[in-house]
Order: sequence, then structure tokens, then C-alpha cells
Amino acid sequence: MKFIPLCFLISLLVLFNTKPLQGAEPEPVLDIEGNPLQPKVGYYAWPLWANSGGITLGQTRNKTCPLDVICDPNSIGEPILFTPPGDLDFVPTLTDLTIDIRLLGPCVQYSRTWKTELVGSGFSGLFFVSTGGRSGDLDTKFKIVRLEGDIYSFKYCPSGVPYEVTCTTVGTFVDTDGTKVLAFGKGVDEPYYVRFHKASTFPLKKYQDLSTE
Repeated sequence: MKFIPLCFLISLLVLFNTKPLQGAEPEPVLDIEGNPLQPKVGYYAWPLWANSGGITLGQTRNKTCPLDVICDPNSIGEPILFTPPGDLDFVPTLTDLTIDIRLLGPCVQYSRTWKTELVGSGFSGLFFVSTGGRSGDLDTKFKIVRLEGDIYSFKYCPSGVPYEVTCTTVGTFVDTDGTKVLAFGKGVDEPYYVRFHKASTFPLKKYQDLSTE
């Protein structure tokens, strides 16, 4: 097992107070057209409740690099890619996934792989979703959970650790400059529910209506 800071482990154990995922089996994650998500293919993650606010990267916490994963209120966001374990030809729910975001720009020396990052002291109980992760590390393992239909949320509860870790849902946290950052833990708003659309089939229009019938 890779070395993990003690404060990070303690914070995880204190923070995760929701029930583990039980009684459910993995199934394909579906896009809004009803097609299974394909590994390493770009998808937009649209917020359920609005026509904008897609997922992208930004500078928060008065730092520069690596970039954190944020919700941009004025765009559909950037394509994100999912890598499941093994040779699966679809992206499953309830399974550890490596998530990357397809975005060029600053901080090119850091990977675009999502990871959790403790904000504040070891007992703050607040984690941002950031980048710069290494595939296979504990802090890069996210799951997708289906709410109903084509509506999903992201959760953090890595499998294969030597202690019981229950799942916590990723929501948004408003940073000091008003930026909405994907986060979980203390002070986080309601879960960030999303629907997925294959990026290669979407006409890029800044304010296009993202609603579906």
C-alpha cells in the first residue's frame, strides 16, 4: 500500500459517515442518449439543475498549480474521460475509476487526473477535487453512482483499503472568490448531480440549452 499521510487517513475516517454502497451491482453508465459511456472517450458532465455550470479546471485557494476541478457558470465545461479497471469496453457504476479532464493551458507539468486534496488542517473535514493525481493511487479512485434514469453523481470511496471506508458524495464548495469547486466534506452543498453527453456529438455553442425532453 502506498504511503498516505496520517492526517489524511484520520480525516477520511472521521468524515465518511454515510452508508457504504450495499445491495447494488455495477451497471453501465449511460449518456443522455441511452448509450453506455466508453472508456477514455470525452464526455461533458452537465449539471442537472441548470443550462450551464459544466466541469472545467481553475485556480482556487490563492494558488496556481495544480488546478482544481470547478463548475464554470458560463460554459458547458470541458470533456472528461473515464478509465475503468481491466479491459472493460464500457464505464461501470460503483467501480473505482480514474478520471481525467481534457484541457490544455496552464500547469502543463501536472497531470489532468482527478485526485482528492485536503483543504486546511488535518481535521478540517474538507476535501477539494484537484488534479495532478497518479493513476492507481488511493486519492484518485472515484465512483459514479446512478440516482435514476440518466442522472448520476460522483462519489469517493476507494475499494481495496485495509479499513472500511464509507462513501461520500461529491458536491460543490464556494471558494472565497465565489468559484464553485467540486468537493466533499464540511461546508459542501448538495450533491452535484450530472448527465453525460458524448463530446464528439455535441455542437459547441456557449449558451446552448442543455435541457432534454
